[in-house]
Amino acid sequence: MHIKKIHGTILTRSTVYRYMRLNNIQSIIRRKKHQWGTKPHIEIPNLLKRDFTTKHSNQKWSIDISYLFTTGKTLYLCAIKDMHDKSIVSYTISRYMTLDLVQNTVKKAVSSVPLNQRIGLILHSDQGSHFTSLPYAKLLKDNNITHSVSFRGNCVDNSPIESFFSALKTECIYLYKKTNEDEMIKLVDEYIKYYNEERLQLKIKELAPIEYRKQVLSVLF
Repeated sequence: MHIKKIHGTILTRSTVYRYMRLNNIQSIIRRKKHQWGTKPHIEIPNLLKRDFTTKHSNQKWSIDISYLFTTGKTLYLCAIKDMHDKSIVSYTISRYMTLDLVQNTVKKAVSSVPLNQRIGLILHSDQGSHFTSLPYAKLLKDNNITHSVSFRGNCVDNSPIESFFSALKTECIYLYKKTNEDEMIKLVDEYIKYYNEERLQLKIKELAPIEYRKQVLSVLF
């Protein structure tokens, strides 16, 4: 996709793979994780049930927390991904995995997206304590966001944000060793900017997420 956009040359995948083999170039492979569970939360429904299809942006968001290991203290990254345009709507990095980490990430997302652009929005998560707490539920309700959680023990149910975390670590973080806290924060900031603005994706018409998002929202609003 980058070859086509930058150089205007169209190559088939088999041609690209052949040249990669000739030049001893190998792409980074991410391991696929499969974990299955069927136990629902007692009070919060699983509204998606692995249906990640959408008609437009800001219809379904996916949220979760991931660990960032540094040479000092472990950091925690909470991020929200739009399932339609694949963009990272908001994220927060903290030294502590607290409810504030999650709340601040949601508040950032809400402040960046006008209410008229997120009518009927579903925010999906796993059954972690932060995402099933009363303050979190109230925050969603106060902002007209519908609460949804995965079945217990099933990471596949929240795979949109999990796929982003996998890309972040495989394509960026794992390439560096002995990273301190400041370096880790800089790496994540730079990667998310790249992911949103430059990383082309086949599923969104070979565009970067922000570019595709702008196209979608310009038609709707």
